[in-house]
Amino acid sequence: MISSAQNSTTPLIRLAHLNAFTAFLDHVGAPVERHLRRQKLPILCSDPNAFLPLSKVWSFFAAAAQHEDETIGWLVGNYVGDQNLHAHLLRKLGNCPTLYQAMKLLVKLISVEASHLQVGIHERRYDVLFYTHYSGMSEVPGYMVSQAYQLEVYLHLIRHFLGPGWTPYEIGIEQSQVPTIMEKHFPGSRILSQQPVGYIAVPRVNLHSVPLRATHKANAGDDLVLSEKFDFLDTLKAMLESYLPDGYLSARFAAELMDVSERTLARRLSARGVTYGAVIDEVRFKVAKSLLQKPGVRVVDVSAFVGFEDQSNFTRMFRRIGGLNPAEFRKQTLGKSSY
Repeated sequence: MISSAQNSTTPLIRLAHLNAFTAFLDHVGAPVERHLRRQKLPILCSDPNAFLPLSKVWSFFAAAAQHEDETIGWLVGNYVGDQNLHAHLLRKLGNCPTLYQAMKLLVKLISVEASHLQVGIHERRYDVLFYTHYSGMSEVPGYMVSQAYQLEVYLHLIRHFLGPGWTPYEIGIEQSQVPTIMEKHFPGSRILSQQPVGYIAVPRVNLHSVPLRATHKANAGDDLVLSEKFDFLDTLKAMLESYLPDGYLSARFAAELMDVSERTLARRLSARGVTYGAVIDEVRFKVAKSLLQKPGVRVVDVSAFVGFEDQSNFTRMFRRIGGLNPAEFRKQTLGKSSY
């Protein structure tokens, strides 16, 4: 489940995560500066993107848990949500077409947040485990506090796609005992202690979920879609969707639709953090999802409708974005799964 490759340098973590704890401690009236001075951490540095030694930050977490509240990791994570992820990273995650893609991107880019941190996706039959772990460091003071905080942050990220009320049916922690706060905070969840990693289980049926803002637009019912509110990317997607049944749409064709050069198209998409290939796949995926929810439509016909001559290529694209293949998606959405 876990990669063994590790950086040999001193572990680091962004100041933003220390700030999450100091903001919470200040909120509850705890002596923040005294805790910082005891752990020899900076008092005046305000740059959230500055890096600090991980061991000192974890020592601060451990001291805060000892003197203030042993469940502080869960409390801080719930208090700040995912606000302390790098802003650029959070924007990228929010721009992902599905939850599965956001999880994969975070796994790829997690070094933005901390060195030596291992985040990954472990696939099971009906779900995936979104896990976090520091190899060989579980005995370091503050480790369990840090993991509790991380899991809460990742939960908030998942809720960008599944809604603020979503609760995982299974959570794993490396801690030897389940804290009481978890049982209160996750009353419907199965919580497993002494796991090799900390994780949140996400049913496969949820992996294809889109960001909530996109869901709102898609579920607008019979309301008119006001194109004057579209930006460049919205306009491109809308036009690509209209032309999709005509076959694969090249970047050159898309540029002509938008009345710009291919170079300008690429530059404007890059400014939004996406490529043309990602945009066309997102449009194909969206249309394919809609068609696959109609029982009488065959997968092979859906594949052809969204521009694939080879159904196997369609299946690979669908699974890459949605985390499950078209047949699995249809089975899940028709309610034939346990989850």
